[in-house]
Amino acid sequence: MSSTSFVAAVWLLGACAGLAAEPAAVTLTVDFGKELGTANPRVGFLGGLRDEFPDALIQPLNPALWRIGHQFRGRIKEGLTGAVTRVEGLGGKYKLVMSDLIESQPKDWGKYESDVKKLVAQTGARAKGIIWEPVNEPDISHKPIEKYYKLYGHAFKALREAEPEAALCGPGFAFPSYEKYRPFLEYCKERKLECNYVAWHYTGWDAHFPEQAKWQLGKMREFVAAYPEQKIREIHCDEWGAGPDKPSRGNPGRLHPGRAVVWFHYLENVYQVERACRANWGHEDDYLGGIVTPKGEPYPVYHVYRWYGATKGQTRVAAEGNGKELACLAAKQENGATVLLGSLCKGARKVTLELRGLGLKDFTLSVQRIPGTELDKPLAEAEIPAYKEHKLEQGAEAVTVTLENVAENEAYRLVFAGK
Repeated sequence: MSSTSFVAAVWLLGACAGLAAEPAAVTLTVDFGKELGTANPRVGFLGGLRDEFPDALIQPLNPALWRIGHQFRGRIKEGLTGAVTRVEGLGGKYKLVMSDLIESQPKDWGKYESDVKKLVAQTGARAKGIIWEPVNEPDISHKPIEKYYKLYGHAFKALREAEPEAALCGPGFAFPSYEKYRPFLEYCKERKLECNYVAWHYTGWDAHFPEQAKWQLGKMREFVAAYPEQKIREIHCDEWGAGPDKPSRGNPGRLHPGRAVVWFHYLENVYQVERACRANWGHEDDYLGGIVTPKGEPYPVYHVYRWYGATKGQTRVAAEGNGKELACLAAKQENGATVLLGSLCKGARKVTLELRGLGLKDFTLSVQRIPGTELDKPLAEAEIPAYKEHKLEQGAEAVTVTLENVAENEAYRLVFAGK
């Protein structure tokens, strides 16, 4: 990190903590010349899918992962196979939580393996495209954890006998840490088992907390090279955030638009997972993770998901200065670019975006704002307000856009369109 970026990051931490009464503009830098690969939005859900939700509601989100066990019952008329077909039609991967459907503490291993094979037969040709997860949060249900290791071995054997191309997901620990996964991977290595996907859970509101707790989740990518025998394809966060609980119970209520942007930044750039699912505690959040009403009407945060999902297939570019309370994500395509900004800073802040290498001539800029208030009130796309309090300046080395009053919990989208 450059000295300039370090100073800006330190100042940002103090400003967001309320240490400066009248802070100068916070500056985030986006370098469109530093490409990070194809944008792959980390949008996914734990359950939340229903027949009555049309593709037109879901497809703009470009969900990459659906983790569904029993939640298809009563919601998908065609049952499990219908749920898998729907997810694949939406372009996502289906992760099946097997312990929701068959026994996970068996006394008869022969019967358990038979039940696994019946489940594979039930999914038919779809079996090879499913991610098979034997147990939900085994660090809670299986003590000592070696009981889970044994179950995983039997699940692996039965799945591969029934479908040689079946892919398995290892333990999605409820209380994850980098070192906690190593004994499991060593167990698999010694017994010639594969763990094709590594996953972890975190159901808190604060995206930064795992870093503060020193869980080292971003280091989990090292397992891919360290355990080649496992043929690890991806790292997942299977549950992030929490449900729209009552603020009186200690949670902030429905997901803030600004918090969603911060989480997406952490999932991509800090924890470096390929796919992620929003947590689902049932009740109100049992509808696409609580981002729509039971009737499918979009809450404000739905549009942040939609904006983020719309960058799929574009080129993700680097951004500096992001933190736990203010973050942006940027992407570019031919003759255009998009920047998403989310704030959790207390009060309003003046935020300057320094855009280097934008490479657009004769462009137009439009800015929209998703309010951080009235989170329980549906917001139609046509009702999203334009944000007029911004100033655009074009310099020799960069384009700067200053947003005069970036408010707490809000999200902003800047769209640059070239001619």
